[in-house]
Amino acid sequence: MGFLKKLFSRGEPFVPTPTQTVPGLDPIVVQAVENLYPNPEDQKQVFEYFVSESDDKNTFNQLARLCISKGNIEKLKTIYARELYEFFVESSFSNMRKAEEWVKSITKSRD
Repeated sequence: MGFLKKLFSRGEPFVPTPTQTVPGLDPIVVQAVENLYPNPEDQKQVFEYFVSESDDKNTFNQLARLCISKGNIEKLKTIYARELYEFFVESSFSNMRKAEEWVKSITKSRD
């Protein structure tokens, strides 16, 4: 029975714990930005991009863009729909659960 439960359960829900609150952004996006961009000025640029400049307000797509950019702000700002689509097709970044796993994997311990 334990095997089936493990196979079909989602496990513990992921609860993001960013150090900042950014109006207009989901906490999981804020946490991903904090970990990809350790410099506060870079974080500010990325937050402004997602809140003001980007037309994409979808949390999953924002996380995918962050993953594709690999911490490069200029790359983040030049990801187009085709590249995003190709990323979804070619990677294991296929649903929000996978996106949460990615954020967990880049999150640095705050001990």
